[in-house]
Amino acid sequence: MFNGERHECQEEMIFPGQYSKKYLFRIPAKSAILAFIHGLEDELYEVRESACRALQTLAILSSSFSNEVVNLLMDVLNDDSMAVRLQALDTLHHVAMFGHLKLQEEHLHMFLGILLDSHSLVRCTARKILKLTELPSLVMFKMCVNGLIRDLELYPQDEAEVFSALFMIGQNHRKFLVRLINEDSQMIEPSSGGKLGYDNAREASYLVLATSAPVSMKQQTCSVPPRMFSYAVTLLGRVSRSLADIIDQRTLLGYLSYCSTFTFVSASEFFKMEEHHLEEGDVQLSQRCEFSKYHIWWKLQLKEAESSLLHFQVEHKREINCVNIILQVVIDIWPSLKLGLIDEVTRTLRSLKAELGTISSHNHRGELVFALQYIDALEQLGCLLSSLVFCKEFYFHEWGKLEFSLKKLDRCLRDMRYRLIGLDKEDNFLILELIIANGILTLCNMGACANKTTLKKIHSIMSCIEHICEEGSTESSNFVVEVQKSLREIDATSCPFLDNPYLLMKSLEHFTPRKVVSSGNLKYMEAELHFQGNEFQNPLPFVSGLPVGLSLDITLHNISSENRLWIKMSLEEKLPQFVFLDLHEIKGHDELRKFTFVAPFYQTPKANCFSLKLCIVLECISEGDQLFRGCGGPKHEVVHLCEEKEVYLSSK
Repeated sequence: MFNGERHECQEEMIFPGQYSKKYLFRIPAKSAILAFIHGLEDELYEVRESACRALQTLAILSSSFSNEVVNLLMDVLNDDSMAVRLQALDTLHHVAMFGHLKLQEEHLHMFLGILLDSHSLVRCTARKILKLTELPSLVMFKMCVNGLIRDLELYPQDEAEVFSALFMIGQNHRKFLVRLINEDSQMIEPSSGGKLGYDNAREASYLVLATSAPVSMKQQTCSVPPRMFSYAVTLLGRVSRSLADIIDQRTLLGYLSYCSTFTFVSASEFFKMEEHHLEEGDVQLSQRCEFSKYHIWWKLQLKEAESSLLHFQVEHKREINCVNIILQVVIDIWPSLKLGLIDEVTRTLRSLKAELGTISSHNHRGELVFALQYIDALEQLGCLLSSLVFCKEFYFHEWGKLEFSLKKLDRCLRDMRYRLIGLDKEDNFLILELIIANGILTLCNMGACANKTTLKKIHSIMSCIEHICEEGSTESSNFVVEVQKSLREIDATSCPFLDNPYLLMKSLEHFTPRKVVSSGNLKYMEAELHFQGNEFQNPLPFVSGLPVGLSLDITLHNISSENRLWIKMSLEEKLPQFVFLDLHEIKGHDELRKFTFVAPFYQTPKANCFSLKLCIVLECISEGDQLFRGCGGPKHEVVHLCEEKEVYLSSK
């Protein structure tokens, strides 16, 4: 009995990041929240602020824990310190971004009071939360609208942000919006003199809400009186300023003018027709960003209206916004890695990649690939850091598995650095930081003979980073500063790196992913390789010892004639053979080239049959890259531009 009790006590002494997280999530949410109450009631505002920040990190992991956090933070919104109120709101905003914010009616009464706060930053953060909040009833929807209207009446300078919040809330609660507008449409009428001067805050707010009302372009019907769209034109300048991140003024004018000609139908009839058309495949311009148990909502209901509605502009901004939101989530969850929650971080990153995969757009192929590769690189790096840096058992890991992860990360970073066109200095800086982190981890897994080569590469990358920082547009990071200190210490002492790997390893503790904002101007180098009519049952004939010509159909995307491309042909364990593609001799444009090329293969074996693997590779030419002493092939490292294709040959 004594041994059993002792074992049970040992099992209870489990802390996040030190032991299995499975035990951590057995703790009831109400019990876990008690640990923060004293911090939130401390007399020092710095302690209260830190407690709110700690809740933010943990609230995203569990919906039940988030509910308790919301209950607790509602009282904190009345804190005397503006910094504490702002941190509490920031925590609630993160909870809302991950789809865990469930406001009850009594919560909403307390929350709407913060919209009247004297500090503009507090009011702004509160409106951001309302944009992401789902309201379960019409009563709460009306309370929310009235709260924003009171905000506008008290602080007219907040008009643009209030209108933006009203528009998004209307978008997210379409049926409630229709009922509210139809009930109160009588108040939105011209004056007795026939003038349309809507200076009243409530009337102007209702017109903004009406602008977000659902319409059916196919049936040319709307769920609110069409005159509302005509009245909204009188507020065109004010509304367009509030929706500048969604739609421009010209497009908004065309949309309002077009919808004002529609036929009004009752709400029940409208939504019944809409459901019928959705079943038939009526495409709506809306996007729901949802990943695993973490949710981000980004809804857009503006429809295509003939030539007046510029579909491309709206689609462009919607997709870029979704990519940027997901990339921001990646930055927000990274601190959880240091808590030891590597499994949660990994699952979230994979869910984010799956969500990005649902955004299929040829126009923004570069942005989507960049985001996917950035998340993939952070996933690999996170696993490596969790094993080698944030764990004390440094020398007891399976090096074979780590070596595979290091090589996979290296390939991913080479793709990002050399295949993406249009990267700005910030993008290049974050890629170079990742390359340095990978180089440091690689040093710990290599023999002494390879140390000088890897260290030389790290020095070369650091020179590139210093050059970017000297231009003044990009600031250095704590991680880069620590690496510079470690390198100077290594250069000052003559001891080999493996004698003290912690010299550089300790700098990895300062690594934090940089914030990424996609501009929408990236292009991605790709190639397609086809060999028609060749299968295992239908091999290509050849004569042993003589060259054989392989006729290949090749398509190149976003590849300049200045790039050095090669066809790589591999035969089992022999050294690959390369054939150079001189793009100066091939007609076509950089955006797209299609041509047929006959590639000679000289190393035909003395065998009855064999298979050959082919792919197109890009030679990576940049300052400081390692040179290969070979004949007839690339002199630098290469990246694959397409998947390998297998060709079958037979002498019979």
